[in-house]
Amino acid sequence: MSATDLRGPSEFNGALDSIGKAGALLRLGGHRLEDFLSADSIIVSPGIPLDIEPLVQARSRGIEIIGELEWAWRQVSLPVIAVTGTNGKTTTTALIGEMLKQAGRHPFVGGNIGTPLSRWILSGDHADVLVLELSSFQLDTASTFRPDVGVLLNITEDHLDRYSSFEAYADSKLSLFGRQTSGDFAVINANDPVCARRAGEIPGKLLSFGGAGSAANATCDGRAVRLMVPGKTGIEISLEKTRLHGAHNRENIMAACLAAMCMEIDARAMQAAVDTFAGFPHRVEWVRNWEGIDFYDDSKATNVGAVVKALEGFDRPVLLLLGGRDKLGAYEPLLAPLAARGKGAFAFGEAGPRIYDHLRGTLPAGLYPDLPAAFREAVRRAAPGDVVLLSPACASFDQYRSYAHRGDHFKELVAELRDF
Repeated sequence: MSATDLRGPSEFNGALDSIGKAGALLRLGGHRLEDFLSADSIIVSPGIPLDIEPLVQARSRGIEIIGELEWAWRQVSLPVIAVTGTNGKTTTTALIGEMLKQAGRHPFVGGNIGTPLSRWILSGDHADVLVLELSSFQLDTASTFRPDVGVLLNITEDHLDRYSSFEAYADSKLSLFGRQTSGDFAVINANDPVCARRAGEIPGKLLSFGGAGSAANATCDGRAVRLMVPGKTGIEISLEKTRLHGAHNRENIMAACLAAMCMEIDARAMQAAVDTFAGFPHRVEWVRNWEGIDFYDDSKATNVGAVVKALEGFDRPVLLLLGGRDKLGAYEPLLAPLAARGKGAFAFGEAGPRIYDHLRGTLPAGLYPDLPAAFREAVRRAAPGDVVLLSPACASFDQYRSYAHRGDHFKELVAELRDF
């Protein structure tokens, strides 16, 4: 067994001890082709592009290449609920986990969030069901993975710096259902154009969620979620007490409820979870009201689709801060919601020039070197009743370690505003 990484030993912060104790041969600071070609199988990290030369050559020689998810999946025999989509995965996955806990079940909740499935297996902890958030990168190397319940929330442009086209990215998301049988469940968003167009490709039992008045299995009028699944009694879940606000979270709640119904979770447990679940930071998170202006941190919105959802959740003028490392998607979907409720767009970072070129002319727009400069100008132009929203539509890695680092910096800038 061997492990290889382009990073040198100093970049692992002590993690090498456990790898060495496992008896692995370590190759650090570069890849050697012979290490790949002498392997029986190769397990790749989700962040590794599958077209790097050592993997291409290994694949040409018939060497199996799988990901951490696939390896871990082969080691377990528990029911699996898997959640993917461009946006909303973390909230939906965690909410499903809370519903199961409220019903007295013992779920493992992880995957692309929190603890990887492989680490949970090695821990020896107990669970009776697995609830996994999955990225497209994980699905790309999961050749036999088959969830009992698969949930696809939406598909909008993302990671086009990694995929050859939007259709290739959509194919990756749809692969969640590729090995399901007629006894498995597939939960999809009836309002999402790609999901609706490709629903016929899904072999499992199809359940959908959508707006009030639709023929979907889960619908929502803003006050309650109504569930109608063949062979099951109808259920209504009140949204009166939920802390998950906005149209995007209503979709997340509908999806979670359908997944829970597939696992025979009762209405009481669903309602308790919806009433008490608080959500996560950096997802349209209210930060502060200052001088009548509300500030929201949506740093987790690293693609255009997420920003559209955030904008649609406001009925007041929005001054939008966006930018970072470009994922090469189109910014045109922002034009309509910005025309409807945008008061200004403040583009920053590496992607700033391209964003500015797309948005100027739609509303007042400016180009700034970094978030603090964009923030100062947005505050200067804001008036009581307005919203200043950080919803970047880009990755954070041009100037920050992570989306959380970026969101925390935004919160610091807000906190520094002085009351007069």
